[in-house]
Amino acid sequence: MRIAIEQRELAHHIQHLVGIVSGKTTSPILTNYLIEADADKGEVKITASDLEITVDVRFSAAVSEGGTIAVSARHFNEIIAQMPPAVIDLWKTEDLLMIQCNKIDFKVLCADHSLFPLLPQPQMEAATRVNPEIFNRMISKTAFAVSTDPNRAVLTGVCWKIMKKTNLMAATDGRKVAEIIVPNTAPAEGEEGKNGEPNIFSDPDDEQVLEKVIPVKTLNFLQKIHDPSIKEMKVLMERSKIVIAYGSFTIISNIIDQKYPEYQKAFMAELPNQVIVSRKRLLESIRRVALVAPEDNNRIRFQLNGDNFEINTSNRDAGDAKEFVEEFQYSGAETSVSFNHRFMVSILDVIDTEKVCIKLGSPKEPLMIYNEPQPENQKITFLLMPLRS
Repeated sequence: MRIAIEQRELAHHIQHLVGIVSGKTTSPILTNYLIEADADKGEVKITASDLEITVDVRFSAAVSEGGTIAVSARHFNEIIAQMPPAVIDLWKTEDLLMIQCNKIDFKVLCADHSLFPLLPQPQMEAATRVNPEIFNRMISKTAFAVSTDPNRAVLTGVCWKIMKKTNLMAATDGRKVAEIIVPNTAPAEGEEGKNGEPNIFSDPDDEQVLEKVIPVKTLNFLQKIHDPSIKEMKVLMERSKIVIAYGSFTIISNIIDQKYPEYQKAFMAELPNQVIVSRKRLLESIRRVALVAPEDNNRIRFQLNGDNFEINTSNRDAGDAKEFVEEFQYSGAETSVSFNHRFMVSILDVIDTEKVCIKLGSPKEPLMIYNEPQPENQKITFLLMPLRS
């Protein structure tokens, strides 16, 4: 194998790929990239996998001799990142990958590439087109809310529900919920004949629902490689996998094969109290008060009436803090509610309007949080469970 390629070109394609490689794998071969060079096509393909998700990236290069190697992903990325912006030559000799750039030489030990697990190449002819801008927005509004508890596997993924007219994406860890609903951008009836790409539904008149729970690692990777200049994404749904073709990347990911909980039962449509306030000012106030919040539960409290909006906390080990928020609109009766400030901040961080609307009831009822106003043609809903007094 012998390849020549510009450093910035190679670094661009692999900078996020190393994130797929797990440092906790029980299979040492999975700490490596599989690098395949095709001299006839003048193409290089690099694959990373942790068995749950496999990603390959393809790009053009000057390939004078084809071949396949497996090499440490971490070392490869670190070496390429530190090379100067010039042409890098790579070639294999015996069990070593030679990397040369200007007067810099590395010899990196290769692994046995035949041990690298290979998946069948997906047939994307039956894939459905998805708007990558909308898909990326859906991920950004929900992925933060997943659980990190491995004992609740289904909550470590994001639920993607595709219906005839709408797409829904949601995530919850049992204490907070994030949901976004957007119009379905799959090809309409009859368009499949024009584009050669089928609608995701076999019968457009049938009220079908296609629901998959996608691991958050897969969606986080898609966010990292998101490029506004790439206008097309193709998605292929299989029984236990989802395949996504985006730009030069192909992602094959397992699906979490469990029923997603009916989180919408916790939504409260009618809450008697509502406050509208600047998102930025509310964030600043919460972060200040939270400086002395108890570390065991991160508790802070909203106390609201028509005249005052007070944020406070009390910590017997650190002290107390309170701040009065100015310039807010409140309707309803006097009320108070305690909650985990970290969860509230995580919600406010993904709201992208200048103001935020928070609906609340009694101290035991959840807070419903919305963009103010809601984006056109989108419905975004956040829920935060209160802390019990």
